[in-house]
Amino acid sequence: MNKKILLSLLLVAGCWLGASAQQVAVKTNVLYWATTTPNVGVEFALSKHSTLSMTANYNPWTLGSDNRIQHWFLRPEYRYWVTEKYTRLYFGVHAIGGKCEVGGFRLPFIGDRIMRGLATNYYKGSFVGGGLSIGYQFYVSPHWNLELSAGAGLVRLNYHTEPIDGSQASASARRTKVLPIPTELGVSFVYLFNSRK
Repeated sequence: MNKKILLSLLLVAGCWLGASAQQVAVKTNVLYWATTTPNVGVEFALSKHSTLSMTANYNPWTLGSDNRIQHWFLRPEYRYWVTEKYTRLYFGVHAIGGKCEVGGFRLPFIGDRIMRGLATNYYKGSFVGGGLSIGYQFYVSPHWNLELSAGAGLVRLNYHTEPIDGSQASASARRTKVLPIPTELGVSFVYLFNSRK
């Protein structure tokens, strides 16, 4: 897992260096921070109306004695800006992939409809998928923007479940499930290294 994260960070750094003549932005999503998920994104301009970004998210925490939302994921995205890059409305298409270990709680509103036994089991596995997004950036200053974003898509989850009481003997066999999920929900601060639009 650490090799994959390192390789992904090297890829992002390579994109950054390759985009030195382009406008580059760095961002972080405050909604993810509110769920104790550190995150960072890098975005660079491809043309007047398009950008390419990569965001990385990592949450290693256990909340309380048995509530886990541990995960990491990467999310590359292509964005088409209606007016001009880093300005107002955009539409995006993205991929998403990572690993997770979640459980010990009930999902609000949907309960057990998507993941049965989430309150008494940990779901451990990996996921890969893609989706569509929409967003809007508000100008704050020559180097700062505020971004609102939302996205949805499908992921293929390859997982097994383990009881939260630690009885490994009753862990389930590996399963696969395709799930519709929100792939992005954000209020992000964006720093532009080159203020030219």
